Amino acid sequence: MKPIIVTLLSTAGLVSANAPSTPSLWVTTTPQSPVPYALKKGNGIRLGDNLFPITGNSSGGAFCIMNTNDAGIPLGSVPGLLFPHVHRKTFENFYATKGRVQLWGQNLETYRKNTSTQQTRTLSQGDFGGIPPGTIHTFMLLEPDTELTGVLVPGGFEEFFFHMSDSNANNNQTLPGAGGFDTSSLAKWDVFPQMDFVPRRDVVNGREANGTGHWYDGPNPLPSNESAPIWIAKNYGPKYLVTDGGRYHVVAPLVTGQQTNNTFSQGTITLSQQTAGMAPPTVNYTMATAFLLQEGELEVTVAGYAPIRLIDGDAVFVPANVSFSYHATAEFTKFMYVTGGDDLDTGLIAKGTPWKSAFYPQQSPASSNKLLWI
Repeated sequence: MKPIIVTLLSTAGLVSANAPSTPSLWVTTTPQSPVPYALKKGNGIRLGDNLFPITGNSSGGAFCIMNTNDAGIPLGSVPGLLFPHVHRKTFENFYATKGRVQLWGQNLETYRKNTSTQQTRTLSQGDFGGIPPGTIHTFMLLEPDTELTGVLVPGGFEEFFFHMSDSNANNNQTLPGAGGFDTSSLAKWDVFPQMDFVPRRDVVNGREANGTGHWYDGPNPLPSNESAPIWIAKNYGPKYLVTDGGRYHVVAPLVTGQQTNNTFSQGTITLSQQTAGMAPPTVNYTMATAFLLQEGELEVTVAGYAPIRLIDGDAVFVPANVSFSYHATAEFTKFMYVTGGDDLDTGLIAKGTPWKSAFYPQQSPASSNKLLWI
């Protein structure tokens, strides 16, 4: 009689193979509809030196985020200067991620009346320049390894760049709306050249000579209206310390609803690690929200998706009315936020207090209600 050989199979492997998997937020290119997603650094719609991790299509029209990387300035050459122009509807914000950028700005109406002074700033890593509609502006990248993060509101302006492409495909990606560029159609894309504007060259210590206000020599407050350019040197703008859900936020707004007619807000948040034994609170905003990691590591959990961890250069987008949570998994985690309204930063700031330091307190947010320093 032949022996009977019995092979025991683990049911755990069979259950695991057949169980429904939780979808991942990670994608390799920018979606064409407003769904939750995340992109690793360098992924998204690419057009030459420009990368579009978030577009009007992917954000439901709320905003566009683009990264411009300069490929290198030959030794002894002069950086290129974009022609001066105005947008009538579009906010355009400039954030130096690395390298240096020269940005000029002046309100068109007061320029015509000769009642304002042209301003310029040399933006180094972490510096910000905000250009509201009706502001003449131009810029140039100054260093061979410069990365400029631009935020354009409302979304859709990116099609201006797509239409400048000669073909409908780029790096095997289809560009929405591409098909050739005609300079006679600039107004269609909310671009109005101002060729009589001559950018000043008298830059001293990173700003125009004899200008008013501060740069790296004092506080940089946000303007009280929607018509003035915004200049915020790294860590010299307003800041607020928030103790929320077992962690510290240092919220540093760069532009708020007060400067944008409540259409969007942008800034940075520096986050401490989560207090042991406490779960991060779940949030749900009525406007689209995006985070771009600058340093550290951030874990984000969006309802219905597996948690992800973002590091330097990664991006995550959450549509309006979708619940999510976030917490730092590395000390001193810093990220840029962009929202289609002002409920994110307004809600946090309402819980906090004005703060002078770029750092949060060293004691645990759960151990004491008394701040040791400011």
